[in-house]
Amino acid sequence: MARIVVASNAAHDLPTEYLDTWTEKIVAKAKQFPGVEVFELKREKANKKELEELIKNKEPRLVILHGHGSHDSVLGYEREVLIKCDENAELLSGRIVHALACDSGKTLAPHCLKIGTLAYIGYKEEYKLATLGKTNSKEQLSDIIAAMFLDPAFEIIMALIEGASVDVAFARSQTLGKNNLSSLITNPASASSPLCAALYHNLTHQMFVGEGATVF
Repeated sequence: MARIVVASNAAHDLPTEYLDTWTEKIVAKAKQFPGVEVFELKREKANKKELEELIKNKEPRLVILHGHGSHDSVLGYEREVLIKCDENAELLSGRIVHALACDSGKTLAPHCLKIGTLAYIGYKEEYKLATLGKTNSKEQLSDIIAAMFLDPAFEIIMALIEGASVDVAFARSQTLGKNNLSSLITNPASASSPLCAALYHNLTHQMFVGEGATVF
């Protein structure tokens, strides 16, 4: 299977616009690696029909699903269901999945594992994101609050593209998240900030199932 990435980004509200901005940063780096092809579905194109067609036609090794979610599904543009248990999750069989979507690690992830997904990386509870509320991509990329939350999550994708195994990519993400949390806790000005609790929540509920030695 070729080193092909399919990425879906709803980008229909402020949180998912931030996810899209960070995805574009990763995609730009990914395209610099020989043999890596990236296909994106953004905004209105992040719908069930186009995702199913793209996965079937391109046979990606890595599927990135970034948007809102529930315990058994990942959602796309305007919260349309993209992937759902007992509906079309078999599309993810034989692939590595990174889902930055609330709660999908709870039910969808183990279901995917049962039907042949190589590895599913995501969150078993709500993914918490704090930002400065910037509305254009340039300002979003310089948002130091958003970076504390998003850089650890996107570190997994970058590590996989660089050739790291799933378990190593996950460890890199956890380490970066812990470093960000530590920098807040050890600073008297921010030690009691709600940001600390939110970062800790994401660390605790980030998960993966599948074979840790799997590589992209």
